[in-house]
Amino acid sequence: MADKPETSGESFAARRQAEIMDTTPHEHHMLPVWFFIGMILFIYGVMLAVNGILELSNPPGTVLQELHAPIWWGAIMAVVGAVFTYANRPGTQG
Repeated sequence: MADKPETSGESFAARRQAEIMDTTPHEHHMLPVWFFIGMILFIYGVMLAVNGILELSNPPGTVLQELHAPIWWGAIMAVVGAVFTYANRPGTQG
């Protein structure tokens, strides 16, 4: 495959050298770990809540099962995960 003809007169090596010598600061966008923790909490919370809702079709056998703990914990985890994700979303960090 043939290389493109150079129109500006600069060689590839000269352009690469100019890029290497460039000392202007570049912005790096790193995501905080809390963003990913929030995403995981949200996803697990939704999965747990859906599982709890699907378990409603089976009649509870004990008093503890009547509290529907998977629905409550799933909802709590989903809300906390959504808060973490929203608070640490990309573009909000200084």
